[in-house]
Amino acid sequence: MKDALGQRGEAIFTVLMTEFHSNAGPIFKPQFLGDKWQHVDFIVELVGSDKSVPYFFVQVKTTREGYTKKLNRLKVKLRQESVIGLASYPAPTYIVGIDEIQETGYIVSANGESLNSLSSLSTLFKIIKQNRELLWHEVNDFWSRYHTSHLISKFADQDWR
Repeated sequence: MKDALGQRGEAIFTVLMTEFHSNAGPIFKPQFLGDKWQHVDFIVELVGSDKSVPYFFVQVKTTREGYTKKLNRLKVKLRQESVIGLASYPAPTYIVGIDEIQETGYIVSANGESLNSLSSLSTLFKIIKQNRELLWHEVNDFWSRYHTSHLISKFADQDWR
């Protein structure tokens, strides 16, 4: 049951993130990384960026438990080790909670703002068109400010002619 719930949540996440924003199509390209990754479920590329291929990482948590009564937070569990592990990636990272029954999702940053375990997740940022667009710009802005020097590899093919 747990594997089926997780797989359904991952599929719902993919559907929510690939909804069309215009006739041009979706603005995200999620790729499931497999069950062997410890803290990350998806790498998600931005579609339509000019200079590079910006991306972010996501861990998806799926529940059928509903919401807290007091603050209407989605009841999902995430250990502190997982939150810290996700935040350790030098890229934008997010936790997505999926309400499997309603087939809705909510996104929260995991970039070090709060490195505690979670027993529930904020429902302020539902995965809808407006928030997908905000997310696209947030990630694109992050990578546009990220300056890297061109790697000079020791593994260059010097014999190629």
